[in-house]
Amino acid sequence: MNPRRHRRFSLTRHKQSLWAIPAFGLLLLAGMWTAAIKQLAADESGLLARITQDTHAYASAFEQYTRHAIDEADRLSLLVKFEYEHHGAGDLSPLIRAGVIDGQSIVLVSIIDADGELIASSQPLRPVHVADRDYFKAHKARDTGLLDISKPVIGRASGRPVIQLSRRMNKPDGSFAGLVLLTVTPDYFMQFYSQSDLGRQGSLGLVGMDGIPRARRVGNESTTADDGSGPDLVARAEASGDGVFEATSFADGISRFVAYRRMPDYPFIVTAAKARDEALDPLRQSSVQYLVVRWIATAVIVIFFSIVTVLAFRLQRHRGDLKRERQFLESILNNLPSGIAVRRMRGAEVGEYVLWNEAREAMYGVAANGVLGHTVEEVLGSERAASVIELDRQMIASPMVQENTDIRQIEGRGVRAFNVVRAPVFGADDKIEYIMSSATDVTVERKRNDELRLASRVFETTADGIVVSDGKDRVIMVNTAFSKLTGFSAAEMMGQRVDESPFRAIDSDAYAVRMQQLLRDGCVTGEVPRVAKDGTPLSLWITATLVQDADGKIVNYVRVFSDISLLKTTQHKLEQLASFDTLTGLPNRRLLQDRLGQALLRAERSGTSMALMFIDLDGFKEVNDTLGHDIGDLLLREVAGRLQKCVRATDTIGRFGGDEFAIVLEEASMPHHLVAVGERIVAALAEPFWLDGHLVHTSASIGIALYPPDGTDPMTLLKNADVAMYKAKRAGRNRFEFFDDANLEFELAS
Repeated sequence: MNPRRHRRFSLTRHKQSLWAIPAFGLLLLAGMWTAAIKQLAADESGLLARITQDTHAYASAFEQYTRHAIDEADRLSLLVKFEYEHHGAGDLSPLIRAGVIDGQSIVLVSIIDADGELIASSQPLRPVHVADRDYFKAHKARDTGLLDISKPVIGRASGRPVIQLSRRMNKPDGSFAGLVLLTVTPDYFMQFYSQSDLGRQGSLGLVGMDGIPRARRVGNESTTADDGSGPDLVARAEASGDGVFEATSFADGISRFVAYRRMPDYPFIVTAAKARDEALDPLRQSSVQYLVVRWIATAVIVIFFSIVTVLAFRLQRHRGDLKRERQFLESILNNLPSGIAVRRMRGAEVGEYVLWNEAREAMYGVAANGVLGHTVEEVLGSERAASVIELDRQMIASPMVQENTDIRQIEGRGVRAFNVVRAPVFGADDKIEYIMSSATDVTVERKRNDELRLASRVFETTADGIVVSDGKDRVIMVNTAFSKLTGFSAAEMMGQRVDESPFRAIDSDAYAVRMQQLLRDGCVTGEVPRVAKDGTPLSLWITATLVQDADGKIVNYVRVFSDISLLKTTQHKLEQLASFDTLTGLPNRRLLQDRLGQALLRAERSGTSMALMFIDLDGFKEVNDTLGHDIGDLLLREVAGRLQKCVRATDTIGRFGGDEFAIVLEEASMPHHLVAVGERIVAALAEPFWLDGHLVHTSASIGIALYPPDGTDPMTLLKNADVAMYKAKRAGRNRFEFFDDANLEFELAS
């Protein structure tokens, strides 16, 4: 080594080590404030994320509430429309007495005639004329079949801002008969505010896609006043169906976090907003407390290191005061949270402990008077001391900071783990004079790490697919079973919002309901459809839960997907067995009645006709009695096959029971089409059957009931078709008869 260089190092090293004390203090302060700034930023980011989630959740819940309110009003309007159009009911008092209309409700139900005059109301009103209203003109000009929701108007009866919900009524010929009019105040849509926690300056809003507000509530005040934000909100809703943004209200100058959702079924946008100042107030209060603590800690650290630095320099200048200064330093060290121990490494007392602070006593359960003046062998025993002495040797050979983990059995505390940092303390001759060790109890941290490793193993080995997302519902991990089940790798899912990921929900409405329940209850289960990466449809059972911190903030979403495809397949087979006749493969009585009901609904909507044929085999009992039930079963299968050839593919044939069959014929042109079908069936079943070496003769007696003249519901049609079938039996069999129509009797030669 260069002698000059070595000498320069020797002369300056001790002074440099003294300057390391304030330098370390500055680094400690810098680290503490850096961590504090990051923590405040993280707290603000987390709070903003929670505010965004909360307002988004309120907007979603308000959308559901608004949709329900409109749907309830529409159902009421349809009921009044039906009573008026079918029974000419212009009096609402029966509906009020029945409790269908609440006479004291904020909803005022009225009937307006074709001239715009009020003819009935759920509450006493003076005569009102509305023919000049836009909604009246629109309904009169065209029947949209939809509920109309007007812009806010001043009610002519009440003189207050109201919203009119109206539906057109028609005369039997389809011409304009007037309106069902439901009058509500803005509070009808804003009652949801009392169920929410938007604060004193929060707001709810219902805005049309025309940019005009229908209702708005700020705090405890409901209004229809336009605050000028409609056009911007419409532009946002057209660009994205939902979202959250920050805006300052033109009406009161308050900045708010605004969540909006465009309603899919109605031309409206719902908004829920929290005032920025109110929302961030908890953060400001906690930040002030947090900073006060940090400033106190800063003052303590500055004072501590100032004192230590001053003392260190004084110690260099005033050797005579060493004992007093050392006692003072030991007093400070005894108040440090880390367990500090110092051993002498030079002189006659080499290896002896010269410092053992109070935190060290508490950690190791050994009092200082049992350690000071003793060597490591005397304190720890020869076996444990050997490892410490080896570390001493390594440090003397290469003076560097050492860090290791010390596992100890502590009396009264059990097994504890300590993180030990050992550092050399140099003397004036630049040689190690002491070795200082600082111990920190890390038992809890190690236990947490072990639990995390166990959880990780369980996570990766479970058979169900698991998706874990953060508080913003962005995917942070998926397990191997998920990738095997769906085909999507972790790389394809990571960082994406669950509802925007490749494995997003395909049942958006049901997904919104599930998310609402999840946020409300903290857990939701149910069957969900999904699509694998290769396009394969999946039937899954989902169990979703929230993970929240002590303050109720959502930290994670955990979703577990179980494959129930096999169960669904089995269920489908069971449904097939429950709906189809096992002998003929035709729909059974239950399924046939269901399809008949659906056919009647379609005929009613489209204004078309339909028919039901009821068929009974003639002489079937004799076949069973003489040739046996096996031949009878063969005959029934053959009859089913022939019937299928006699009708269209869109018609439904079913086995009603025993030797009885029924056919549902939709959009049949009466009566010639039915006559042709009846003749084909009679002729087809009159042909002999060759069954397992037996020639079997049978025929059919058929009854026909028509919709609408012979019945408008399934039970009536079935009963009348059965009556017509017995009429064919009495008339000689091997024929068909229409229900109660003496002019349409046809008989075929046997």
